[in-house]
Amino acid sequence: METQASAAVEELHRLHSKNVYRYVYRRILDVEVARQISNDAFRLAWQRGISPGEDALGWLLVTARNLVGNELRSMGREKNLVFKAAAAQLAERGGHDSGLDEQVHEVLDALRAKDREVLILAYWDALSIAEIAAMLECSHESAKSRLFRARKAFERKAPTSMLKGGGSNGQH
Repeated sequence: METQASAAVEELHRLHSKNVYRYVYRRILDVEVARQISNDAFRLAWQRGISPGEDALGWLLVTARNLVGNELRSMGREKNLVFKAAAAQLAERGGHDSGLDEQVHEVLDALRAKDREVLILAYWDALSIAEIAAMLECSHESAKSRLFRARKAFERKAPTSMLKGGGSNGQH
């Protein structure tokens, strides 16, 4: 029985893996997350005993759609948690214009997740380049490059009025 289920899911994967992956990737736009969600869809097919047939691709795509929805909700919750934590830290420091805080959050929200993450590590968490490299599991030079690119991306997205007079404190 176990070998039949394994053979069935292998056949499902052979027939439909490209379609499922493309469907997920178009919605997530992240290779690793798309692979994980696609694999999860086939794992669920194996657990439910779905066999190749007319309805298999439809079942896989509906399952993938549900998994994508779960992932997007999770990403939204994570982003909101980061913003709430950052806002709390800014409030603790005091003396900040709440309108500026809101603008910063809007710009951060417009950035790619990787850029947002490195900026938050550098400025909200006040980590050094070496600490950022350890957190991101990359080299010191790679962390410096990522922070530089993230700063440039922030500058491109930020209104010029926000950037006037604002500069790095020389820490990074």
